[in-house]
Amino acid sequence: MDTRVEIVKQYFQLSDLASNDRQALSAIIALFSSKAVVKSANGMTVETPSGIARFFENFFKDNQELRHLCHVVATKDGYQAEWAVAGRKQMGQLFAFHGTDTYTFDQNDKISFLQVVIDS
Repeated sequence: MDTRVEIVKQYFQLSDLASNDRQALSAIIALFSSKAVVKSANGMTVETPSGIARFFENFFKDNQELRHLCHVVATKDGYQAEWAVAGRKQMGQLFAFHGTDTYTFDQNDKISFLQVVIDS
């Protein structure tokens, strides 16, 4: 079993809970290293622990309900997750997206880099 594949799967499982569960939100934030970089699908780059926490707090406030499916594989440079998500925005609008996340990890199995790409 690849620990890092399991961490990515855990990230998606927690994402389905984090809109309504503070412990799940805290657990997602704890998956990231103190030097992590997150590049969101909307072009925002976040590079500090407080920025990453704020990013996820805002994301899960805006997205009130999420359901993910994912497939995670190791690559030569890290890990990649193909995902599909259906959700409900804070104002009630429904949405569905398909995309790919790219991850790298530090020596402590903390996420050091995440880039999210939504298919157009």
